[in-house]
Amino acid sequence: MATVCGRSAWWGVLVGGAVLASLVLAGCFRSSATPLTIFLSPKPGSASPATTTPAATTPAPARTGSKPGSKPVIGSLFVSRSAPDGSWTATINTPVIRGIPDAAAAEINDAVIAKVDSFIQAFAGSGLPAVASGGKPSTLEGDYSVALDSPTILSLRFTLTSTVSGATRPVEPGSINFDVPSGSTIALADIFTDPTAALSTLSTQAYRALSASLGSSLTWSGKATSMTFFEKAWAMVATTSGTPAGLEFTWAQGDIAGQSAGAPSVILPWASISSIIKPGGPAGGFLH
Repeated sequence: MATVCGRSAWWGVLVGGAVLASLVLAGCFRSSATPLTIFLSPKPGSASPATTTPAATTPAPARTGSKPGSKPVIGSLFVSRSAPDGSWTATINTPVIRGIPDAAAAEINDAVIAKVDSFIQAFAGSGLPAVASGGKPSTLEGDYSVALDSPTILSLRFTLTSTVSGATRPVEPGSINFDVPSGSTIALADIFTDPTAALSTLSTQAYRALSASLGSSLTWSGKATSMTFFEKAWAMVATTSGTPAGLEFTWAQGDIAGQSAGAPSVILPWASISSIIKPGGPAGGFLH
């Protein structure tokens, strides 16, 4: 076990630590909770294999202005934290990127770890109750999936489930998207020529598609008033078997429909939103 902080320290351990069981980043995060423990997958004591890039994921078109290279190789680690008073625990299966230039990989991995830590911070700060005598702590569990893995774009989804005082909370989605050559994080607004004008198109098309699948259970009225409504969980998706290429949005369970609808998701085909996509932006390659 090693104690390290910062990009070069933890990334160096991850890329070279095939036999390292775990490492602790003490003081690397702002929370007053116990130090972050990272378990290289498979998690100790678990028979589950490491999560890898799905074989069905297909490359996206090259981004305009980007230099294609190798697509990222994606492995997994488990990020685990717990409260000093034992009131909560959190474990999130987290992607680890390699197979691209070190600087870009480090930039991406730093951003992914920061994103995962933000999920844990939000959970820990949500007013969790103390554990009653003989009771169990509140828990947060998370996993990820790959929406797109190409030499130019990496889109990652997260799914978070939690329990508080033994009661299961609604499923929460999340996401993070990257420009692979630079390692920089892509904001949703980055892909549009005019984010303000794009809001109307996104709202109209998403509502139409969701109405067709959810019917009267859809509770959309008055919610799509700003881009933040779409920003929490979005991804760029290439064509795979049975999945159209487009811009994918997901909402938390209960946010826009009844609980029985789960976490609703919709994919807007690139062709249908081509008028709002910036040609030289991260999604510009999908226009050709």
